Amino acid sequence: MFYKVEQLTDAVKRNIKDALFEDLGSGDLSARFIADKKVEAHVLLKSECAVLCGTSWFENTFRFVDKATQVKWEKTDGLKIFQNELICVLKGSAKSILAAERVSLNFLQTLSATATETHNYMERIKEVKEKKCLILDTRKTLPGLRLAQKYAVRVGGGSNQRFGLWDSVLLKENHLISLGGFTSLIRRYGNAASAAEVEKINLDHFQIEVENMHEYSLATAFGAKQILLDNFSITDLKKAVSLNMNEAILEASGNISLLNIRDIVMTGVDRVSIGGLTKNLNAIDFTLRFKSASSRLR
Repeated sequence: MFYKVEQLTDAVKRNIKDALFEDLGSGDLSARFIADKKVEAHVLLKSECAVLCGTSWFENTFRFVDKATQVKWEKTDGLKIFQNELICVLKGSAKSILAAERVSLNFLQTLSATATETHNYMERIKEVKEKKCLILDTRKTLPGLRLAQKYAVRVGGGSNQRFGLWDSVLLKENHLISLGGFTSLIRRYGNAASAAEVEKINLDHFQIEVENMHEYSLATAFGAKQILLDNFSITDLKKAVSLNMNEAILEASGNISLLNIRDIVMTGVDRVSIGGLTKNLNAIDFTLRFKSASSRLR
């Protein structure tokens, strides 16, 4: 087990160290063929448009390789950027910049993809006035990049579900099967408040997943304050909301897309969690180019 909950600054350092170890190994063999001169490099967006994210990972990758590398940002995290826009200017050793180039761009393209996808969902629901609804991520993140991608979700305008198994309780299908179903759960604890007291957890951090209206009725009878409605139809989402009377926080999840997100939000649920924010990524394309005396920035 681990005995420390990692903070974002810790994650940035670990991410960079791991990624550079993976890419550099014992050293950059290609760098033997070039002179170690001072250069200027420009980073531009090649994709059509995006929400920028990952500047801390990008910049600190270069600093980890060579503290003398200078990075001047033209854009910051959270800004919408467009094709061929200048993102930043680098100045430093050619060998150092080449050593950090791929890793730094990998962070930028991945985290910008997460932020951009989240932003796309937020744009789809911004005109839905009926009820404020949070757009959440899940634990379906790239291995090792949990905190990084959850940061990117926030940059894109979304919110975070639990950060890990240590963060809060979510009794899902396999938990309930292992317990012997809802009946056994109720028999064992009586109600959600009692379960939270026995297991020494915060009742507000205790969520139960249900897959149909029958399970929903059992979860409400149990007194769950947070209920995850997994793969519910629009009709059943509306029914659950109407029966809820604001007793519990209702979260829709499962097969959420840009095509149906508006309809789901309009049912009146409090939250929608979307695994696709962090796992179904279309990388945002950036380019880094050395600028020679004769070249001109496009």
